[in-house]
Amino acid sequence: MKVFKRFLKAPTTPVGLVFGLVVPLLFVIVWMTGYNGATDRIDQLHVALVAEASTQGADIADRIASNAPFYAERFSSLEEAQAKMNEGALHMVISVPTELAKDVRDAGSGKLVYYVNQANSDVAKSMMESVADQITREVSGNLTGVTELPVQAEIIKTNPVSNFSTSMLPMILGFITYIAVMTMNIQLNLSSLKLQREYGKWEIFFARQKLYAIIVVLFPLLITGAAMLFVEVHSSFLAMWAFHTVVYLTCICVTQMGFALFGQAGPLFNVALVPLQLLTAGNIIPAIMLTGFYRELGHFLPAPNAIQGYTKLIYGSGGSISIYVINMLVISAVCWGITVLVLALKGRAAKVELSQTTPLI
Repeated sequence: MKVFKRFLKAPTTPVGLVFGLVVPLLFVIVWMTGYNGATDRIDQLHVALVAEASTQGADIADRIASNAPFYAERFSSLEEAQAKMNEGALHMVISVPTELAKDVRDAGSGKLVYYVNQANSDVAKSMMESVADQITREVSGNLTGVTELPVQAEIIKTNPVSNFSTSMLPMILGFITYIAVMTMNIQLNLSSLKLQREYGKWEIFFARQKLYAIIVVLFPLLITGAAMLFVEVHSSFLAMWAFHTVVYLTCICVTQMGFALFGQAGPLFNVALVPLQLLTAGNIIPAIMLTGFYRELGHFLPAPNAIQGYTKLIYGSGGSISIYVINMLVISAVCWGITVLVLALKGRAAKVELSQTTPLI
């Protein structure tokens, strides 16, 4: 019992106990509230219906739109709809042939063509393929009045990736980078505390920033190079490396801010962001299907922006990654600014406290 009591009194023991309880508790609270009823919100998914105006195909498209469980938008051009889907604005494109009803009546068969973007989350892809089967059955019933399927579903998977390991790369480079930087900053913070005995706070701070500058350039270079030895991606090495430098920069600024704001409780703050980032990244389930509070939260966190940007770079699904780069640069600037401000205010607070306690002679 003596050793047990001493063990409990050790400064690091309460911290370890807090982590053991708080981390899984955070996942329970965040994920259970964020994913609650997500599969019932299929109406939040956006689908394009492509059909030439004033034709039988347009009439069928109108019926699909009125009965579909999702938000359906009409397009006259397949190319325009596919471009929107590649940008992430649509989850599926349905092409309705102009003379579908005539083909079924004369030839006894026809087809609806569904384009499903493989760069979407697995849940979204599975839902879209399931809905495609449901829509095809309903159209067949409307055209013939029988349960057989004269109308067939042709599902075209766009932006496919044949190597499963490639599909893991956005998560590795976008999310694991945050975990690595968070762990690295725990050790660098300990180093900073030890150096306080010999150097001033600003000397330590700017020395740390110089080290970060080297890390931001060198580490992404090595990691991106290693990743591209194993898989083929759509984008160039330069684009992948440049984007990874921004990801590293953002993760560094966010986790460094955690220590500036909360001191030794900084790791807990940084860990608290983990379930939020996994929830809002969109690779498990589309963010638009989450509960309202979480839908836009990913724009303000490093990993969701990184994962979505990498999805476009790796799959070549089209669309610009500039919005993700801008988001991360803004996050970096704000977090770095807060860190500097907190460091400056801590110095002032210490001076005020010293002046109040120093007796006047």
